[in-house]
Amino acid sequence: MKQRLNLLLIIFASIGLFSASNAKAQVAKPQVYSVEEIIEKAPTLVGQTVQVKGRVHHVCAQTGRKLFLATADEKKIFRINAGDKIDKFDADAVDRIVIATGIVAEQRVTLEDLNKQEATAIAADKADKAKKDKKAAEHCTSEAKANGENTSATPLQRVQTLKAKLKKQIEAGKNNYLSFYSVNNSNEYSIEK
Repeated sequence: MKQRLNLLLIIFASIGLFSASNAKAQVAKPQVYSVEEIIEKAPTLVGQTVQVKGRVHHVCAQTGRKLFLATADEKKIFRINAGDKIDKFDADAVDRIVIATGIVAEQRVTLEDLNKQEATAIAADKADKAKKDKKAAEHCTSEAKANGENTSATPLQRVQTLKAKLKKQIEAGKNNYLSFYSVNNSNEYSIEK
C-alpha cells in the first residue's frame, strides 16, 4: 500500500513538473526580428507572433494606428498595425528605436483589386484632387514605400506599375496576386530610451 502511495506521489509530482515546464515554454517571448529580417522572412512567418525591432520612420498622422519601421539604409519600410489595446502609436516615437509585438499577416492584392484602385485614382485625377495636405501626402508615401512602390509616382502611376508587375507574374505562371506583409494586431510596443 505504501509503495502504491509513493508511486502515485511520484506520478503527480512528475505531472506537476511537466505542467510547470510546459507553462514556461508557452510564456516564452517571440523571436525579435530586425526590419531587414522580417521583410525577408515574412512569407514563412504568416500567422506567427513576432517582435520587430527598428527605427520608426513614420507614424500615421491620420489615425495613429500604423507605425512604419525603416531598414538601416532607409530603402525599405515595414508596417506595424495597432491592435485593439492600442488607441494610437506615440507620435514621439519617430526616429527612435521601437520593439513591436504582433502577428505577421499577408495581404493579397488581385488584378480586380488593382482595377478598382486604378478607377478610383483616375476619378480623383479628374476631380483635380491633386492638392493634399502635407500629412496626408506623407501617409501615402510611407504606405507606398512599405509596399515597395515608387514614392515619387502619382497614385495612378503606382497602381499601374503594380498591375504591370502582377500581369508579368501571372504570365510567368506564378501567383495571380501580389503579396504585401505587415505585422497586425500589435497590442504591445516599447520605445527604447
